Amino acid sequence: MLDYTKYLLSPAILAVHAYGLWLGGNYVWLGMAVLLGVLFIDAYLPRDYSMRDQRYVRIYDVICAMTVIASFVNIFFFSWLVGQGHFATTSASVGAFVGTLFIGFVIGAPPVHELFHREEFVLRWLGRIGQCLIYDPWREITHVVTHHMRVATPDDPDYARRGDTVYGHILRTFPGQWKEAYHLEKMMWTKRGRQWYDPRNAWVYKAATLVAFTAILYALGGLMGALLAILTLLLGPRMLLEVFNYVNHYGLISATPGRFEKHQTWNHITPMVRILALEITNHAGHHEDSYKPFYKLEPDTNGPVQPQFLLVVLLALVPPLFFMMIKPLLKHWDTHYASPQEREIARRENERAGWHELNSPDPARDLPADVWNMTAARIAA
Repeated sequence: MLDYTKYLLSPAILAVHAYGLWLGGNYVWLGMAVLLGVLFIDAYLPRDYSMRDQRYVRIYDVICAMTVIASFVNIFFFSWLVGQGHFATTSASVGAFVGTLFIGFVIGAPPVHELFHREEFVLRWLGRIGQCLIYDPWREITHVVTHHMRVATPDDPDYARRGDTVYGHILRTFPGQWKEAYHLEKMMWTKRGRQWYDPRNAWVYKAATLVAFTAILYALGGLMGALLAILTLLLGPRMLLEVFNYVNHYGLISATPGRFEKHQTWNHITPMVRILALEITNHAGHHEDSYKPFYKLEPDTNGPVQPQFLLVVLLALVPPLFFMMIKPLLKHWDTHYASPQEREIARRENERAGWHELNSPDPARDLPADVWNMTAARIAA
């Protein structure tokens, strides 16, 4: 039963965070401290390639749905506490805001992503409503259609090319996603002979959902409570999801658009991250079949991997350090994973990015199977 109970870690962290918010003062940092502690321990654990027990899979679904509901409770609770003036000191206010922001990303976003990919009506409905937790109910449109069809190509708004910084990626990906979502939605209502405001159009009921969610935040916490709650969602789950996309597909190449190959995404498969992220960091399996539940994903034992997820996200925020980490990994990918066509595209991408050293033969960097050890030593030096 351990495989099932370990996924209770996410709702447990949400409960600890809510308790810390209720206590107030410096206790508001409690949930954040537990989360960082878990991720710190995870950084020292070996990679986990095990499959999950699938005898009682409905337990996984219940835990996943429970985590989404608990995430709603947390953000409503935060808004209400702000409206009550509960956070009396600067430390308490900052701690509550930062904790809600990061826990919303690490704990709240993964089950939403998991459920809006499901084919079962109730679970998919909960996932779609759950997109309010990233304050973007339209995110599913481009993700499910465009991202999964055009992964590792410049036509994917979620994709970061070699040389791109995370900040440039964020500035580009948001307009790209909105434009693509509008294009797809307009194509659907035009094809069905509807007006843009027809309530049967997906964007209309998604907008109505967001308005209702905002109204609840306002009713609970007033203007300040609603504004701060929304800000935690925009700076946390919404923006950091794009950081996740940035690192998870960074610089990889597809010579077969529309046909995914396992080597066209990075994986982060340390034990605790797999649990907290509901296996989304076991990314190759998810892209092979996006409708496959997280507990059925099979880790790719031979696929390209990056270092521990939290470390990579933090490095992404400092582009020179991120490039120092990613360049040897990309060179290794070009040599060991890319097809001949992909290797040629990668060569041109390296030239475009000004990374000419990746096109130069370097046996000392091509041979190791785990190039991260070498890169870590370079960063430390």
